[in-house]
Amino acid sequence: MFRLVCLLLKPEPLILNRKPLKILTVLTIVVGFLVAATPASAQSFVDSTCYKYFKITARLKKGDTLSRSEWKTFLSDKAITDYMADQGVGEQYLESYRKNMQIVYMPKNEAVLQTRLADPNSYWLTYMINQYKINEDGMKEYLNGIDSDAKSYFNKSYQYAYSALPKMAHKRLPDLKVAIIPIHNDAHAQEGLIIYTLLCAYKNDMNRPGALGGHELHHMLRPQPTFKIEPDEESAVMAMYRVLNEGSADMVDKKYMTDTASNLLPSQKYFQEFFDEGKKILPHMDSLLQHNGKVSKSFKVRDYFKGTPYSSGHVPGTYMSYYIEKNGLKGELLKSLDDPFSFFLIYDKASKMDKEKPFRFSNAAIENIQLLKKKYIKK
Repeated sequence: MFRLVCLLLKPEPLILNRKPLKILTVLTIVVGFLVAATPASAQSFVDSTCYKYFKITARLKKGDTLSRSEWKTFLSDKAITDYMADQGVGEQYLESYRKNMQIVYMPKNEAVLQTRLADPNSYWLTYMINQYKINEDGMKEYLNGIDSDAKSYFNKSYQYAYSALPKMAHKRLPDLKVAIIPIHNDAHAQEGLIIYTLLCAYKNDMNRPGALGGHELHHMLRPQPTFKIEPDEESAVMAMYRVLNEGSADMVDKKYMTDTASNLLPSQKYFQEFFDEGKKILPHMDSLLQHNGKVSKSFKVRDYFKGTPYSSGHVPGTYMSYYIEKNGLKGELLKSLDDPFSFFLIYDKASKMDKEKPFRFSNAAIENIQLLKKKYIKK
């Protein structure tokens, strides 16, 4: 038996995704941790690295440099090392980050900074670090608010998570820790720990307080499937699991990440991009789901997401969950959150109901999904 924790999913660059699931010959999907109805006060919130960061930036603003040794010490915090390891970046990236911090914060580099800010696509790292600089006062106020009332912070996040969970999953995680780190722009979750970057948390909570936290908690609280996957069907099932994993959690927060969300950075307005990418790749995913047996065995999980840079399930999960919810089938989905096949079958029902005529799966693909559901889901 192997353990699959849906939280250990690797993010694509600069977006709120998770680490791709490892392909295993025999896989048993189990809940990654125990949950119980315990008070929110048992949970903890850690933001000490943010205040260390502000001390560094205060010196940089005065013209001091940031040495490699000081930077290395700062990066040694466990939450930071776990997050950056999940991002898959190495020493070269971290050294570039240090140099860019000096460009952003040191007064003598103002001319270089302004030149780079005029072309954020070419100097994304400079642009991102500058967001920390120009939002520093607001970020300090934001952190002080959470520090003074962490209970309310957790309560809001749980309420958003519960909005896309069945009643039986409305529980608390007694030992949950949330860390906010002042580097990069993403989020990562692992067993018992959610790591937000400060820029990500600040902007998202300005936009919709608690929604981002609700998304991450949804991964932790969602009922998990428990069945063994046969090798011939491994990739297809795992691809569908990814779509369920992120698609169901995206019902919590992606509807608030639209182009009209004025408090978000342009790069944080994920809904439309995920929606459009989902519509684009579904025909390809359908063509693969039409196969079974030895043919489907030759496919890798990544093959099902060919044509998009997003392979963790947001695409096409956001697109599919949008139509499920739009057509009044969210309640039906919440009864089957441990069943990746039902996510596709409920979407199929929604696609037939919707007047916009969203993508429709082929009969062959639906028949294969129904066979997989009959084989693996014993209810």
